[in-house]
Amino acid sequence: MTGMTRIVGTQNRSEFILDPVEAWHRGRILDQMLASARPPMQHGVQRAPHHVYNQIDDLRQLEQARLLNSPLAKPVRQAP
Repeated sequence: MTGMTRIVGTQNRSEFILDPVEAWHRGRILDQMLASARPPMQHGVQRAPHHVYNQIDDLRQLEQARLLNSPLAKPVRQAP
């Protein structure tokens, strides 16, 4: 997989991160960034028609987008 480097501006935008430690660090940063947009999950059995589950998913995704794009959202720390 050598030679898969793509430079955009001053940033190296390689498709794959070959260093496992760097990949793990970047994954941890993404997990921290997205944790605030994760609404609490309901537990237990739910029964409903398929279109109701689609509506629930749409509302959940909309709420996540609002949390991520709110002006109060914390800026993400860039990986070293």
